[in-house]
Amino acid sequence: MIIQDDTKIVVDDEYPKVFMHSITFNDGTTLELKRNSIVVFTGANNSGKSQILRDVENCFDTHTKKLSVVISNLKYEQYGKINESFLKEHFFINQHGYLELYGSGGSFDKNSLIYDWNNRCLPYVCRLFVKRISTEMRLTVSNNLQRSDRAAAAHPIFKMMNSEHLAEVISNYFHQAFGEDLVVNRNELTTVSLHVGMAPNKDEYTIKMQDDYYGILATMPKLQDQGDGMRSFASILLDTFTSEYSITLIDEPEAFLHPPQARILGKMLAKNNPDNRQLVISTHSEDFLQGLLDSDNENVTIVRINRSDDVNNMSILTNSEIKELWTNPLLRYSNILSGLFHEKVIVCESDYDCLFYQAIMNAIYENKGEIAPDILFTHCGGKSRAKDVVRALRAVNVPVVAICDFDLLNSSQVFKHLIKAFGAEWETVYASGMQIIYNSINAKRSCDNDVWKEIKKTGKAGFNGDEPAAYEKVEAICKNAGLYIVPCGEMECFDKTVNKEKKEWVYYVLENYNLATEPKLNEARSFVQSVVDFNVSAK
Repeated sequence: MIIQDDTKIVVDDEYPKVFMHSITFNDGTTLELKRNSIVVFTGANNSGKSQILRDVENCFDTHTKKLSVVISNLKYEQYGKINESFLKEHFFINQHGYLELYGSGGSFDKNSLIYDWNNRCLPYVCRLFVKRISTEMRLTVSNNLQRSDRAAAAHPIFKMMNSEHLAEVISNYFHQAFGEDLVVNRNELTTVSLHVGMAPNKDEYTIKMQDDYYGILATMPKLQDQGDGMRSFASILLDTFTSEYSITLIDEPEAFLHPPQARILGKMLAKNNPDNRQLVISTHSEDFLQGLLDSDNENVTIVRINRSDDVNNMSILTNSEIKELWTNPLLRYSNILSGLFHEKVIVCESDYDCLFYQAIMNAIYENKGEIAPDILFTHCGGKSRAKDVVRALRAVNVPVVAICDFDLLNSSQVFKHLIKAFGAEWETVYASGMQIIYNSINAKRSCDNDVWKEIKKTGKAGFNGDEPAAYEKVEAICKNAGLYIVPCGEMECFDKTVNKEKKEWVYYVLENYNLATEPKLNEARSFVQSVVDFNVSAK
């Protein structure tokens, strides 16, 4: 673990704050941050998303000196000075006459504390600036607050109790997600509780009628007795909208939430992030990510993690790149963003192609008694749009493969743009064999104008003369890039004994065949296995 920065502390009357300036990861990638950055880490399971949050927290805790796993260097900046107001808010004088931190323990001599701050040493006091919100913590923060708790003044519910405006803001956000209000009960003697339901209208109750108001409130269900989803959502609202932490780390905020609620939460956090708070989030939810992007926040950065042995490879998508991709309706309103959370994505032309190829893959691995690879099959609404999906996923280093019908070759402009999206050179493809194929097919057109239509039904078997050798070279280049062209022409040609349109063909095959053993599907299984086995990361 390394913490260093040449920036000198700014000693003024500003409230003390700590902000990350940059993070360098174990693959050598450096991420620069602003004071209001929202950084979202995505990736497949066990890629290191949650570990990064723990590493950030550990980097600031110079007392425990825990080793960092994913982060090799973290630079930070300090602002402000520790004054009497700050000390009074966060510390109390214990029986030994020392300053003690509310809720977290640790006793300090005042002069030593100020000396440590001025010398960039942050043991214990780092807890006032950096907070990691774990999934476990979110199920307890919303529990009733005990008034006798010495640390009650620093608790989010206490702050909500003392601010009618804050209470209303949080309740409104909660209502958007669950259709119910979140109301603080200020009337109990020993606890401060939160209740859910339709809140009574306070304007209808005078001071003399306060007992009636709180009587109704007491009959409403308590938040701490509700399901994990409500409690988790409320806890994140409480922690983020009441805290003065300059760095907030949220681990899988979508945990326990239904997709619409995860999306609402993402949008709320991004739209309401103040200028003096950095949010670092690990997520495995496309819905939460879409909510963040829907907010149009200028400071969102997405980082995709690909883990290779002990190295976590980072791919950074900046805000300008996000905007460029997010304006494409295909990306914005489809499940393609889910690819950020899988080991590999296979892009197909239609949803029926996805259905068939994924079913074949699952059957192959089930037959072997193995678990199928973590692959997302997604469609792009036709081969002409495949380039957009491939380019978007490659931008954040998501391993991606595309499957296209054989008539891709007939659409030279579509073929050209798709090859370029994979990072290959069209000129190489054209010179290697496509020129020969096009010249040969054009010569045949004088006799038969439906040459390509016939070839689509037969695939490469429909080539003759110099065409097969030329196509073999083209096919090799395409496969090497990650583009797989259906060898028999199109999906339905894997079994021509079923003479049906695509939709009905897929349903018939899935309902009547054993996909793992049916001899008619030998070529299909071989093709799908080759696509699954393609090692994108090596390219």
